[in-house]
Amino acid sequence: MATVLLSQHSSNPLEVGSSDARNKAYHQEYVSAQNTNGHFTLTSEDGHHGLDRPEMVQYHNHLARLYSKQGVVPSTIKRKPHPDELPVVNFDESMEYIDDMHFETPHDMGTLDDDDADEEDVDADGETDEEKTLFLKPPEEQQEIQLEIANLNNAVPSLSEDYAIVDRLGTGTFSSVYKAVDLAYHSKWDNTAWHGSHPPISSAHYQSVPYHPGSKVFVAIKRIYVTSNPERIRNEISIMEDCRGCRHTSQLITAFRHRDQVVAIMPYSRNEDFRDYYKDLSMAGIKAYFRCMFRSLRDIHARGIIHRDVKPANFLFDPRTGIGAMCDFGLASRMDGSTPVHGACLHTSATREHPHGKIRGRNEYDVDLLKKMQKEARQKSSWPSDRVGYPDKDTRPLSKANRAGTRGFRAPEVLLKCSQQTGAIDVWSAGMILLFFLTGKFPLLQSSDDIEALMEIATIVGRQKMEKTAILHSRTFATNVPSISQEGMSWREFVEKQNPNIFKPRTPDPRYYPYNDVETHNNPGTFSHPPPSSSSSYGYRQPSSSRSRSTTPTPTRTDIPAPPTTDSHRADVEAAFSLLAAVMHPESTRRITPRGALYHPFLADPSEPEDDELFPHPFGEGVCGKWHFVDPVTEEQCVIVHDGGKEQARRVVAGEGMAIGGWSCEFHRKESVFDYEV
Repeated sequence: MATVLLSQHSSNPLEVGSSDARNKAYHQEYVSAQNTNGHFTLTSEDGHHGLDRPEMVQYHNHLARLYSKQGVVPSTIKRKPHPDELPVVNFDESMEYIDDMHFETPHDMGTLDDDDADEEDVDADGETDEEKTLFLKPPEEQQEIQLEIANLNNAVPSLSEDYAIVDRLGTGTFSSVYKAVDLAYHSKWDNTAWHGSHPPISSAHYQSVPYHPGSKVFVAIKRIYVTSNPERIRNEISIMEDCRGCRHTSQLITAFRHRDQVVAIMPYSRNEDFRDYYKDLSMAGIKAYFRCMFRSLRDIHARGIIHRDVKPANFLFDPRTGIGAMCDFGLASRMDGSTPVHGACLHTSATREHPHGKIRGRNEYDVDLLKKMQKEARQKSSWPSDRVGYPDKDTRPLSKANRAGTRGFRAPEVLLKCSQQTGAIDVWSAGMILLFFLTGKFPLLQSSDDIEALMEIATIVGRQKMEKTAILHSRTFATNVPSISQEGMSWREFVEKQNPNIFKPRTPDPRYYPYNDVETHNNPGTFSHPPPSSSSSYGYRQPSSSRSRSTTPTPTRTDIPAPPTTDSHRADVEAAFSLLAAVMHPESTRRITPRGALYHPFLADPSEPEDDELFPHPFGEGVCGKWHFVDPVTEEQCVIVHDGGKEQARRVVAGEGMAIGGWSCEFHRKESVFDYEV
């Protein structure tokens, strides 16, 4: 969409459910306004800001027919201008502790099982109509959400001209997110940039498939509260711009500002509450979950970005399709390559060769000082509790480091205030999610502060490994808690203690991938399973001398895999244990990278192309990188194109000019031997 870009999707659309107790503040404001101004009812006669346009009238008529059977008159779109708009509520002021609150996640983004859908509730494509979700909520909550939607339409008048808001998806500390229909997708916008150009053999190809003409296109609209820090908003926009084209990552469509109101538009992603499926998802489903997650992390980290808040609520996964998308970049940051003055770690910052850093040479730090520090720490570990503690007036220089994230998911280096953090912290958080799947318990680590969190980890990995981890970050670890053993236990032992039935195959759940019998739709976001990465080579040319093409249409789901045997399940569990140990290594420099995880036996599939073949390179890299450059004056991304034998510079927007694996970008495919057709 060609819109002035000012903002971006930050908080997770599912951070707090519509029925969460924290929405009580909104309801109180609603009741107060109702008592002051009288009962306010939105009707179809309340024309406002372009809502009488033909497409809006057609849309309202559609809703009227849709709900006529239930006797519900949807009145969420139109309203008269109201002089007393509700103030935006901010629940917290601290960015760093934002996620320490017990936010709840709605059970679903509004998708219903097809078995419960009436004939009138299904659109022309046969999918359940997403517009009806508001009317499944209690009447009191419906009124509350209707007033919020009217408030937003009034605060940002231009919004209602292009989007029909139909429901609220959730609320967070700094924003609220709503579901809407993009009324102008097929007629007004150029969506090329955010769709990207992933080849058909990529699991992220669904992101690049345009919606069918005439189909309803749903988006998530995020309203960023006026209390949000402008620098935080700018950071989110910049990071989401750089993440354009990343696989399984929520894409920024556009964003704009109206006075003090900032609104961001993202694709709407169906998903279910993690708590509803993590105990029932099969090993095949778990593999699909982490393939999507690690592909997202690999692409993000390659752009020098750390998500910093990887957790189930921030990964929109649909267990029916096996497709997920990383969202909520509100706490994301860029990797810092500078060396701090105080408390420098014994490892380097992230580099291309060493994404998680590497140990510095012995000549780069004081070995004797470190040995002295470690000796003193071990002595303190043997002292009685009344002699162990912190100085009343600590004269040591402060060590500052970014520790933003959610408790229970913070990596050891974050808890130790490492100042040179890398993408390894996201890998640790992903490992925690794998731990939930394997133990069948969620959450697991829920300490109230960083010291307790370190003790929880030390209880498992042991004192010796924690000491080595602390020294890696120029810290010491000392404890006289007798329950923390020297050697600790392996993550495998921990899982087996928590879940004695880990080697017993789960009964296939027909609701979830890959055992659900749902046909694939040729519509983004409705695949019954991830697009195949092998078999036929539909629509692309292989990067080899023996290229072949096939015109076989996108395959539909016709086969349901056989249930796992005891032997196959055991093999999967053993491979999962191996990956768990690699992603949960306490030393960040030895923790596996997202690319390494994708090549691990648990996630690698010999029948699929290697991930390197489908990796979207950052701008300026790949086989056609020599024709990409950044204008030194305007700092805009540009590509050199050949037109009639002449070279011309062309400005591109974020998401364009991205080379995939061994293929050139869309501007240079004809000039490369490796190309594909979308």
